[in-house]
Amino acid sequence: MLNDLHIHTTYSDGAFTPDEIIEMAREKGIAYISITDHDTMGAYGHFREDLEEITIIPGVEVSTYYQGLELHILSYFHNPKDEALLALLARFKNDRIERYFKILKNLENLGILLPDEAPPKDSYGRAHIAKLLIEHGHVKNIKEAFGTFLDVDKIAYEKRFKIDTRDALKALRRAGGIPILAHPGEKLYNLHFEKLLRDLKIHGLLGLEVYHPSHRKELSNKLYAIARKNRLIISGGSDFHGQLDAKSPFINDKLGRYGLNEHLTQKLIGFHKKLQANTTQN
Repeated sequence: MLNDLHIHTTYSDGAFTPDEIIEMAREKGIAYISITDHDTMGAYGHFREDLEEITIIPGVEVSTYYQGLELHILSYFHNPKDEALLALLARFKNDRIERYFKILKNLENLGILLPDEAPPKDSYGRAHIAKLLIEHGHVKNIKEAFGTFLDVDKIAYEKRFKIDTRDALKALRRAGGIPILAHPGEKLYNLHFEKLLRDLKIHGLLGLEVYHPSHRKELSNKLYAIARKNRLIISGGSDFHGQLDAKSPFINDKLGRYGLNEHLTQKLIGFHKKLQANTTQN
């Protein structure tokens, strides 16, 4: 199994708690994981930390926008107690909560009443509402929920707080993090990709997520070469969300199937130590 540095829990839109994720990783023999919930570090401090078999690298996935593009930025090794970063994430949370209930109100105005007896722990998102729509028989699946009600310009959609990618990179770097551009995929790869990376490097980008379920092997190979060429640290993970009562066992078997081998993991850790040393000297 590979070291999986892209995992979501019940603190955002994942199906499993942090402790359940850790147990799954332990059973699979995964040595390093990172919990990277969307726009929240709420999971940290809410799982067992007396672990000998698994090392948990502090992580988060921040939703950002740059020149009309939605870019997700992963960060590793930042200080989870950094006040400026926590303030930024609190703004995300407050906006998500407000937006969440606006969407529920929009659906209510359409005659769809969703009694939410189990609100999400930290990251109030459209995925949770999509699950409610399925549970109450209004749609058959996630795709239909978004295509009919929740996607941009659909009848229940509400805009959300947007942070400029450059501001997010600055905040993450100040918190001691290693910001990584997450899952660029084919679409972003075809949009003057290397120029985008060079622009973002100026503002603090340090790495690129090369290994991800949405990347075919050919694309991962190209991204690896680009990362090396542009001196970006390499990351990877399964983007695991999981699914309760999954019809296919493969849905919950993705953990550790995408990620970093031991060599690349140690390069990431070594890069972090070097950054720490430079910060201490300065």
